[in-house]
Amino acid sequence: MKTESQDDRDERVRAAVRSHIATQPVPPPDLTRIVARAERAFQPRRRSGWVAQVAAAAVAVVVCGTVTAVAVTRPESRNGLAPVVSPDRIPDFARLAGPEVVWPDAVRRLPSELPDGSAYRVADTTDGDDLLVIPDGRAAGPLFLNPDTGAVRAVATASVTDGLNAPRVTTARVTDDRVVWFLQGRREGNTVREAWSVPLAGGEARRLADLPASATAGRVVLAGDAMIWEQYGPGQGQDDVVIRRLPLAGGPITDVPGSRGYWLSTVPGWITSQYPGTPFGEPERTGTLIEVATGQRLKWSANDEMESTVACGPAWCTGWTVGGFAALQDLNGGNYLDLRERGGLNPSLDGRLAIGGIAERWVVWDRGSGRAATIERESPRGGTVGGSFFDRYDSDPRSPVQTWRSPDGAFMMLDLKRLW
Repeated sequence: MKTESQDDRDERVRAAVRSHIATQPVPPPDLTRIVARAERAFQPRRRSGWVAQVAAAAVAVVVCGTVTAVAVTRPESRNGLAPVVSPDRIPDFARLAGPEVVWPDAVRRLPSELPDGSAYRVADTTDGDDLLVIPDGRAAGPLFLNPDTGAVRAVATASVTDGLNAPRVTTARVTDDRVVWFLQGRREGNTVREAWSVPLAGGEARRLADLPASATAGRVVLAGDAMIWEQYGPGQGQDDVVIRRLPLAGGPITDVPGSRGYWLSTVPGWITSQYPGTPFGEPERTGTLIEVATGQRLKWSANDEMESTVACGPAWCTGWTVGGFAALQDLNGGNYLDLRERGGLNPSLDGRLAIGGIAERWVVWDRGSGRAATIERESPRGGTVGGSFFDRYDSDPRSPVQTWRSPDGAFMMLDLKRLW
């Protein structure tokens, strides 16, 4: 019978530890450091009995399902998120797998077109299999699409007022028990916009309000029991804007108190005092975020190493270094982290996700679990590209889904709500 050598035992223990860690949603940072330290000690010149004890302790921690035995502690979190600096959660952007590997339950293969041959875009998901989609071109309202069968059905029985010509849905979202959308068309030669709603179960659509043409209806987001959007005033200044609010149950449109000079942030439901485009003059170094539904206010300030515009969500901020590399920081400017990669990330969804272009790849990074994936898109010339760098005017970081054409031409979707 062959006797197991010390090297074999060392390798077996190390493999057991790493195998278990690989199955965990979030590798405990300090446990990962223990394993890394043990790996270094496994080198011939560093092998010792202490190393075997450390590895055994790590295995004991794994088997018992607790990290308190080795005094592993997590840093304080804000809004359910770990602080920015956690080296064990920074992904290797050059070696990311696709979302179908990282989050297989959240990826769907979609029909290339609707049954009538028209194109469409995915606006939102539901708790079931149906997707809320917006048909390309003229449409009275959004549709429900079953991606497995390709069948579609109207969300509502009717949603066009008399005299509205060339109607087109600009935005649609699913809230708790309702579907809401903005409809744009022309009446008597003028562009008009209307807000509509219907119970999720279906029925006759209800017009909630007529919106002024100055409302940026294409950028409407949900904020608690209301929908909000940016509305520009008659001036030309970058601060001549206010956030408008419309209750989902109906009622008058009002300004969000104290929102003059504020803009929609990349995290739905939050607004920011920072201008989202190219600033007039020097980039802002401090600012305020407001959660519309609760009135919560958060202050942020840029780290001195941040050279350009800083964009913040409720838990962290992103920006660029003097060298043009993407960087992250906490709201107070602390825990600064230079990613040493070109591109840019933006807080998305509830602030937990970072989405954007990094190292010529389109990246979705779950800051809560540490998991990340790259979306490989079909290029216009038939090749493949990792995705263009983030542009807030060409891609909406507030969308609850990411869609793309895969290299084989398939229409794919990643449901961001299911990245848990």
